[in-house]
Amino acid sequence: MPRIGSHCSAAGGPAHAVREAVALGLDCVQVFTANQRQWKPKEPGPEEIREWFAALKEAGWADPEDHRVVSHNSYLVNLAHPTKSGCARSIRLQRSELERCERLGIRLCVMHPGAHLGTPRSPRETNDLDRAPSNDELDGLRRIARSLDSLHDDLPGYRVITCLENTVGAGTTLGYTFRHLAMIREMVRHPERIGYCIDTCHAVAAGYRMDTPLAAQGVVRTMAREMGERRVLVFHMNDSVGACGSRKDRHAHIGEGSCGRSAFAAILKRRAWGRVPMILETPKEGSFRGRSWDRENAERLRRMVTTTTRRIGRVAALLAMVLLPLLSACKARTLEQIRGEQPMPMAPADGGPARPSPAEEASLTKARSRLERGDYDQALAIFEEVLRENPKLPDAWVGVGDVHTDLRQWEQAESAYANAVGLDGQNFEAHFGRGKALQVLSRLLDAIRSYHRALLIKPDDFDANLNMATAYLQLDQPDSAITYAEKAVKIQPDSGPARINLGVAYERASRAADAITQYEMAAELMEPTPQLLMNLLNAYAQGRRYREAVNAANLLVRVAPTASSWERLGWAYFRLGDFSRSLESYREAVRVDGRHWPAWNGVGVNLLNEWLQGQKQDESLAEQARAAFRKSLQINPDQVKVQRLLTVYAK
Repeated sequence: MPRIGSHCSAAGGPAHAVREAVALGLDCVQVFTANQRQWKPKEPGPEEIREWFAALKEAGWADPEDHRVVSHNSYLVNLAHPTKSGCARSIRLQRSELERCERLGIRLCVMHPGAHLGTPRSPRETNDLDRAPSNDELDGLRRIARSLDSLHDDLPGYRVITCLENTVGAGTTLGYTFRHLAMIREMVRHPERIGYCIDTCHAVAAGYRMDTPLAAQGVVRTMAREMGERRVLVFHMNDSVGACGSRKDRHAHIGEGSCGRSAFAAILKRRAWGRVPMILETPKEGSFRGRSWDRENAERLRRMVTTTTRRIGRVAALLAMVLLPLLSACKARTLEQIRGEQPMPMAPADGGPARPSPAEEASLTKARSRLERGDYDQALAIFEEVLRENPKLPDAWVGVGDVHTDLRQWEQAESAYANAVGLDGQNFEAHFGRGKALQVLSRLLDAIRSYHRALLIKPDDFDANLNMATAYLQLDQPDSAITYAEKAVKIQPDSGPARINLGVAYERASRAADAITQYEMAAELMEPTPQLLMNLLNAYAQGRRYREAVNAANLLVRVAPTASSWERLGWAYFRLGDFSRSLESYREAVRVDGRHWPAWNGVGVNLLNEWLQGQKQDESLAEQARAAFRKSLQINPDQVKVQRLLTVYAK
């Protein structure tokens, strides 16, 4: 579950904000470490600092690297100020903020970029997010970078990261595009000390449309492309009173503004942001049906999360194996490296499943918690300690299997799950886990048998039906796959991976129209990956819908501008009969990768076609075509058709 928090008041001392967040059932908190509207803020005293750390310890938030606490700097800071005195004043105020963060063990400090105070943009310019910065804007971005360099030089070794927040772009404020924020980080001498905070209200009010799943996923992709998704360290989850592009910084309750549910869902479901603090800055006045607005808005966000369990993530990985090449050998540590102990005793073959004692259950719960956090060494050590005392606990063997699954040590995982199955034939998790391990090990018939046993226990389990379909697809049995893929979609109609899986099954069964329907629905439900777009393109081609194939290919080159993508676009244009654009796309493919021989063939065929249509008048076209074919054969000599073309159309 994502980490949902709120900005809580630090009146009476910052510890009050932590305790309020805990009382509201929140996972994290944002605070002002001092009065945000004073140039000379009061510093916290020794007693306030002691209370602060005591409150963090009580909450279980004492680890600074866990990022449970976020600071927001003063609203007065403007590191883009055009005068030396104004800039110096802001640097001093921001320095005091960073010093307080360091003293309080806060690792993330959100900061508005500032305003250049030159010529503002026209109020009518709302669709200019991709344009280059104006001269005033560029000068302001450079001043911000220089100011940050000055702070970093003055505060060496500080571990607090400045998180640049996007803005609505009113007046002369900077940071209304993700590119602005990225440019600042690119300019500073210590980029590792810079991250980003994305405010959903600000993004929409600045002109980033997010009110449909496809639009929201496109904005999320833009964030990741422009800034790097791992550098987005904080989110401000606010709905927007103003319409898209309004440049009005007015926050609304979740679901009651113009952001759209899809804006929040696209962020909440992004796996890379699962542990990023997501801070509410929504209005606090009044209450909703007797409960605080912070609690209500947090619940609204949590209800949007429908596919964030670890097992769903594992199913998505399996689906990727059907649509993408099989997983390569993993460089995970060996079992001995992880344990550093003697080999485990095997579970006895006789006897029924044992139930854990209260102490054993507590240990299993602790181990699962460590596993969820990715602490595999500790999780495995606890599971093994339990099994040394009681090797007949199937749940402990499942836990061992889960550790090895996460480490992609499939043989060890399969063995552990098999032990669990031997102890408890009705253990769904054991059958399901074993099926996945067997599937990755390419023991597909055994995997299908394990999935069948799992489905006898839980016939309506989404994951088991989805994985069964992928296994049948790997066996090239699409008709059998369709049965389980359709069941998975019926169970979770809003699952993009399930729609893709069903689309693949339909496509392989030569049901192009049905495949297209599923792929198009998947593109609305999830981020359109290059593989999904390639599948959609191929399905359009199978159905002879070449105009739509061109549209899919154009989106593909925007998402992944590789040689293969440009080559597919060239092919689609050729099938549509647009030979000039086809040639242009093929040439772009070989520009990206000069050894992509299918694109050289596309160049040759287009030039040859142009020569033939011109009644063979322009011999230079024929020679260029032959040169392209020869280039292709140098890279891949095993092409009989291309050799035949050279023979037929030789001089």
